[in-house]
This record gives sequence, C-alpha cells and structure tokens, in this order.
Amino acid sequence: MSDDRLSTAPAATVPGLRPLTAGEEANLDALRAHVRASRSDVADVSAVARLVHDTYAGWAAQPGAVVPEGVVAALGTVVGDLVVARTPGAHWVLRTAGPVPTPAVVSPDGEAAVLPLDDIRARWDIGVTPDWAVGYVTAAAAHLAVAGLPEEVPGATTPTPAFDVPQPRPPAAGAALPRRTAAAQDARSDAGGAPSGAPASSAYRTPGDLPQPPSPTAQDLGLRALEHALDAVLGGESPLVTFAMTHDGRHRVVQSFPGGPETAEQARAWVRDSGAVCGVVGWEGRLDGVDAPAVLIEASDPGRPSMVVGHAYLPERPHGDGRARGPRGVGGPVVVGQGQPLL
Repeated sequence: MSDDRLSTAPAATVPGLRPLTAGEEANLDALRAHVRASRSDVADVSAVARLVHDTYAGWAAQPGAVVPEGVVAALGTVVGDLVVARTPGAHWVLRTAGPVPTPAVVSPDGEAAVLPLDDIRARWDIGVTPDWAVGYVTAAAAHLAVAGLPEEVPGATTPTPAFDVPQPRPPAAGAALPRRTAAAQDARSDAGGAPSGAPASSAYRTPGDLPQPPSPTAQDLGLRALEHALDAVLGGESPLVTFAMTHDGRHRVVQSFPGGPETAEQARAWVRDSGAVCGVVGWEGRLDGVDAPAVLIEASDPGRPSMVVGHAYLPERPHGDGRARGPRGVGGPVVVGQGQPLL
C-alpha cells in the first residue's frame, strides 16, 4: 500500500486545493533527484531553461518517439521550485478540482495557483523555445506575487491607504522613458548632477508625491511587480524578461515578452487592448545617475497618468572578470515619474 493511502492530509483551506501528503512530497523529491542527476544547476533559471529546451529538442528530433512523461514531470517540478523560490510564501499543494489531481504552486493566501507540471507537458505538444522556462518562471512568480491585492470598492467611503516606497537613501532621478510628462521631465532637469554610480536627487519620494498619483490598487500592483522584478534578476534572470500584468477587478493575468528593451512597447500594446481596470509593464533599463542596470515598472489606471518606479542592481560577476560576486541591489526603490496612461 502506498504512503498516500496511509497518509492523512490536513483539511484544505481553499476549495480544490489541499496540502501534499508525505507520499506526494516524496514523489516530488524523487522527480527533483532525477533532474539533479543531470548535474544541472536546478537553482539557476537559465540552466534549467537550457535543460528543458535541450530535452525537448532531443525528443523532437526522433519522429514517433513517445513523450517521456516522467522526465517532463521532473522538469516541471524544478521549474515549479524556481517559482516558489521567487515568490515568498508560495508553496506546493495538490490541486484536486481538475479532472486529474496534479501538484500546483499556490500563492500565500491561496487566491492564485499555477500548474508547472501540466503547463510544461502542454509545451511538449506545441513546442518549447530556448527561453520558455525563463519566461514561464517570470510570469508565474508575478502572478502569485500580486494575488490578494486590495480591491477598490465603488462608493467606498474609506479609501485604501497608499503604499509608500521606503527610501533608505536619496533616490535616483528618472530613467529615459517614452511618453514622459512635463512634470517628470522638469523633475529630472532640476535634479543636480551626481558622481558616477551615485543617485541624483528626485522630486518624488513616494507615489503620493506624484502630480497625479494613481489609485492605491495601481500603486500596490506596480510596487509588488517591482519587488518581483528585482527578485527575478537577483535570482539569475538577468537581463529581466519584459512582462505585462493586468487586473480586471477580480483576476490578474501576466504575459511575458522575451526579447530586448523594444518589447516594452509590445507589452504596452497588450495592456492597452486588455480593457483591464489597471495594468503594469516591467522591463530592464537604466536610472539616471546610476552606472548599473535597473528593473523598471510602469503602472496606471484607465485614462490616468502612469506611475514609473525602478530599482538598480549589479549583475553577478563570474570568475575571470575580476573578483567574483553575486548579484545585488543598488540603493532602494525609486519613484521615477509619470508617463501617459497605459489604458
């Protein structure tokens, strides 16, 4: 008799989801061990993405070959582990609501879930690109990170308090962004020069300082997306894969746009066509006065100027390029300025 039949799972707190039994945890551990035997770095999203693509390409090169279900499930497990590592509080559960029970990664509040094993299996039917796993981890982590955002209730008399950005040091001035408002450009011009690598001063310390602050929901969505983006690049996804996120009042949808900085315009077009109540675009760029790359987030409500925030970081420096160092953030989050509405 299997461990699953002998184990009793705790009562589920969310319909359709329940904690894993001891036997189910052991099954996932066995799948992880299978991938580790390949000597791939399962904590490095780029290494896992290469392994996923190479495995798919090897299978696709054999016409008529049977899908290696166990191998695909093992790869889906380590991809799910990367999502868990990027999303504080996220954890594995068993989804029982579908036709077949399947492991899932759920947000801390249980509001959102992703199905890494099912999702990677679906790619075996439609194709796996070299950067699919990178984009998937980015989108899945962003989806789980923003679950449980406060909702704006029409007619409510008590507004949700705005989320203030902590500022441990003077923030940098604005990045060079398309469609900047005059107020944002003036703030950039007024900020004095600064030594290379040292942030210049900014007119905006919190989103509430902006000339036309977005709603609390848009602020929270944007700032959570900024935290997720920084976690992604510090976790090995450097440069950041451009992504977009929409919120329709109940559900959040995330879409990745692999490629260079030019994909930010594709992401904006996707948000603009969504009809959502607020939207976010995230990409990699630069902050003025900081000699380092940065993750940048633009968030807005329909018909209202967007809020642009950013956080600089130093990528990993491997051996052979001087003294090795791991990736790390530079300074704190920065309120860059405002742009035209995304929606």
